[in-house]
Amino acid sequence: MTRPQSARTESPVERFFLPQPLQLATVDQATIELDGSEAHHLLHVLRAKVGDHIGLFNGRGDEAVAELVNHRKRFAELRIIDSWTTPAEHDELILATALPKGDRARWLVEKATELGVTRIIPLRTTRSVVEPGEGKMDKLTQAAIAACKQCGRSRLPRLDSLTTLSDALREFSASLPTRVHLLADPNAERSLGELFATVGDGIQSTIAFIGPEGGFTTDEYSAAIAAGATPARLGPHILRIETAALAISAAWRLRSSNKSPV
Repeated sequence: MTRPQSARTESPVERFFLPQPLQLATVDQATIELDGSEAHHLLHVLRAKVGDHIGLFNGRGDEAVAELVNHRKRFAELRIIDSWTTPAEHDELILATALPKGDRARWLVEKATELGVTRIIPLRTTRSVVEPGEGKMDKLTQAAIAACKQCGRSRLPRLDSLTTLSDALREFSASLPTRVHLLADPNAERSLGELFATVGDGIQSTIAFIGPEGGFTTDEYSAAIAAGATPARLGPHILRIETAALAISAAWRLRSSNKSPV
């Protein structure tokens, strides 16, 4: 069963993340378990009771409505009573970006998730000041999950491990015929709006390269241009990393929405 909307309107409570296939209950799998922080929130914050219905999503497009049938201190036993898959969007935006300091990186991931960004690649550049380790990436993943729960999105953005700019350029240089490559540059002649206005309907994928606080070096900038990236300015002012990421995401979202049939 395929529905165009998320589980949010189906559930009188909140949506919960459960990273496993979500299918209607069968004889072999009559119930499923929710544990960890999600179960704690359901049982001890919302104080859900047996018989309550909740929404579930697995971050890969599967969604469900489930009934709480039993619970223990750290586990909630659920029975799925309805399930469906939300189709993936054909248009995608990939942010290949240096990460800002502190909570600004979490804010970037959160808002990019809300706007529908499909993949985020943390870049290692010459002037990078943040190189996220495993703990930092776990926190960013939790930020993406929380954003999906809040905004009703059913698919998590892919969060890559730290990647060098050269590796990112190498991955995407072969896809130029089907993908827009833009390079955030406050001094570019062409604006982001002008660039998107020239993109044909056959192009359904965009990758945006965003540099660190000190900007890309001359060599990095030249390498991006050589790999096919088009410089685009985001306005009259120099933006912070997370502001640039969100400006691009919002412009892409508007363009994507305008392409969608009513």
